[in-house]
Amino acid sequence: MDTSQQDEGGEHLAGDLLVGAAAIQAFLMHLGMPEGTDAYYLKRSGWPIGNTAGDGGKLIASKRRLTRHTDKLTRGPTAA
Repeated sequence: MDTSQQDEGGEHLAGDLLVGAAAIQAFLMHLGMPEGTDAYYLKRSGWPIGNTAGDGGKLIASKRRLTRHTDKLTRGPTAA
C-alpha cells in the first residue's frame, strides 16, 4: 500500500471518531435523537460507546457503529 492510501485510511478513521460526551451527543442529535440525550446513560445501557481511560477518561465512539446501532434499534426484530 502506498502512502497516499495510508493517509486516506487514517483520515477516514479520524473522521469516524467522536471524542467527548458533547461530540457524541451532537452526532446522535444529528441522527434524530432528542436534545437531552445523555451519552453517559447510553454508555451504561450498552450502546457502543467507550471510555479512553477509566474514571478520568473521555467518552469515545465511532460514528459508523453508532449509526449501525441506531439502525438496528429502529428496525426492530426481524421476522423468522
